[in-house]
Amino acid sequence: MKQPVLLKTILDICFILLALTFFSAVIIFIITISHGESFYPITVNGNILTEITPSTVILISAELVIGGLILYTVYIMRKLIRNFLKGKLYTSFQIATLNLVGKLIITITLAKGFIEFLEKILFESKVGVDLGMELSFGSFWFILAIGLFFIYLSKIFQNAKVLKEENELTV
Repeated sequence: MKQPVLLKTILDICFILLALTFFSAVIIFIITISHGESFYPITVNGNILTEITPSTVILISAELVIGGLILYTVYIMRKLIRNFLKGKLYTSFQIATLNLVGKLIITITLAKGFIEFLEKILFESKVGVDLGMELSFGSFWFILAIGLFFIYLSKIFQNAKVLKEENELTV
């Protein structure tokens, strides 16, 4: 099996860039809260916040938590790829990690959808659900499918592990 070195490199670069962006956003958010809106204008859904209210602080904090979960998901995926590089397949760690990545992707996607809904209510003062079909890799339904795929892949790995153990016992 060819080693996934390119995937490991891409995930490493992605993790570093995400970590820098995330920690910068947290620092800017903390400084903006302590110094007021004049320090750095924060934009939410294309709307520049003119005042910082408790609801905007909660929403931005929720966005930062989601950003932290995304960073954690990439970190877990990096650990998974590094485990694959060791050459062993169908380990309990790989099964649990694939399942965790799938659940994190689904949780993040649902949380982002909920936060976008709340942002529309608070900033645009309108309620609505957009059930349109977005034809891109960033669409809500596609990302949910990716999360479900990771969970399904963990089930396949679990079955393969059982078959591998049974095969080793018969030899």
